[in-house]
Amino acid sequence: MNHKRSGSSSSRRVLAILGGCALVLGIVLVVAGVVSAHRSVFWGGVCALLTGLVWLVCARYTRNEPMRPAQRRYLREFFPAMAGYVVLLFVSQALLRQVDALPLRVLIVLLPVVPIVFVVRAMVRLVLASDELERRLQLEAISIASMSVGLLSFAAAFLRGAGLLPIDNALMWVLPALFAAYGIANWWVRRRFRDE
Repeated sequence: MNHKRSGSSSSRRVLAILGGCALVLGIVLVVAGVVSAHRSVFWGGVCALLTGLVWLVCARYTRNEPMRPAQRRYLREFFPAMAGYVVLLFVSQALLRQVDALPLRVLIVLLPVVPIVFVVRAMVRLVLASDELERRLQLEAISIASMSVGLLSFAAAFLRGAGLLPIDNALMWVLPALFAAYGIANWWVRRRFRDE
C-alpha cells in the first residue's frame, strides 16, 4: 500500500498528468483564439500546447520515483498561483477596458504580477529546502536557463529592431520563457547526472 501511494505522487505521474492537462487547455485556447480572432488567446494556446508536449516528453524520460515533501509542497504552492495568474490576466484585461484613471489602470495592469510573486517564492522555497546535491543541480539548471533565455532575448531584440520578428510585448515573454527553459534544463541536468 505504501508503494502504491508513493507511485501515485511520482514525478513521472505528475508530469504526465500536467502534460495532458496542458494539451487539453492548449487545444481549447487555440480553438477559442481562432473562433474569436483574439491573437493573445491563440498564442496562449500555442504556449500551452508546447508546454504540454515538453512535459509529456520529460515524463517519458523521468524516473518513476516518489516525490520528496519539499517537491509536493512546491506543487501545492505553484499551481494555485499559476491558476490565479491566468484568472487575473483575463480579469485585468476586462477591467482595463472600463477604467480611464491612470493610477487605477496601473494597478489593474499589474494585478497578474501578484501571483507570479508567489510562483517565484515557491521556487525559492524549493531550492532552500534542498540538500547540497539538489542545490547544485538547481544552480546548473538556473544557469543554463538564464543564459539561454538571455541570449535568445538578445537575438530577438536585434530581429525585432530589423522588423523581422513580429512579436508585440516581447518583454512579457521573458519570464515565461525563463520558467520553461528552467524546467527543461532541470530535467536535462538531472538526466545527465544520473547517466554519469
